[in-house]
Amino acid sequence: MEKEFLAAFADIIRNQLVRKNDITIQGLGTFKQEHIKQFQQQHKNGQVVMMPPKDIITFIPDKEEVGV
Repeated sequence: MEKEFLAAFADIIRNQLVRKNDITIQGLGTFKQEHIKQFQQQHKNGQVVMMPPKDIITFIPDKEEVGV
């Protein structure tokens, strides 16, 4: 039962993030999708590489303490 719940929970979060919706879970935190633009990065050997744009998922924990 727990595995089924966690799988369904992960599916819901994934589907909402694909739709670019933030997910806030009171007492836990917020999941957000952020877009990182293309940028140049210089390696130690001096070679400059263009890094492609990408989407990342960030998690911001709730600042409130959860009483148990």
